[in-house]
Amino acid sequence: TNINNDVKQIVCGNHHTFILKNDGSIWSCGENDYGQLGLNDTNERNVFTELYISSIDSDVKQIDCGSYHTFILYNDGTLMSCGRNNYGQLGLGNSDTNAHYTFTQATSGIKQITCGYYHNYIIKNNGTVWSCGYNSNGQLGIGTSGTNSTATTFTQVTTNINNDVKDIICGCNFTYIIKNNGSIWSCGYNNAGELGLGTTGTSANKTTFTQVS
Repeated sequence: TNINNDVKQIVCGNHHTFILKNDGSIWSCGENDYGQLGLNDTNERNVFTELYISSIDSDVKQIDCGSYHTFILYNDGTLMSCGRNNYGQLGLGNSDTNAHYTFTQATSGIKQITCGYYHNYIIKNNGTVWSCGYNSNGQLGIGTSGTNSTATTFTQVTTNINNDVKDIICGCNFTYIIKNNGSIWSCGYNNAGELGLGTTGTSANKTTFTQVS
């Protein structure tokens, strides 16, 4: 229903899904307890339903979904978010931890957005890397960790970054980056050795990016 064989991109969250069609329209379906579908309510949708975002009229570059939240990145670098925000994962600043049922502008000048479970990373047009949201195990890469260590606004990641990051991939509570030289670095939760560093256990968590060799 409502597909018409013209889908350009599909992105899945925990229990919600977005599609971007070739005509630039955005459609969503699934669980919507926190407004993650961006439809200004909390009603589930079992068929794809079109979004209407009048505040931004430029083309969509990328959609990415976290567990219960969603980001839309436009070609002009504008970044919008909606959904659950209990750890500030929408990146709206001002200590905002309220759920948002419609897409709200988070920031601008953005090249790429990557969502984890409750945390996110962006690469800005100038190559700098920033993160926000839950940081229980150091997954934000900013040198701190703990259940109270969250960031409601995007915070710059500086250690071992050097503005040479090619790509970012977020897991549940950990993060990987690929640098332009092909090297791989990781931070965050490492109980089962998911950081690839040859160590295991929560004592082996990393709060800054560490090279995987």
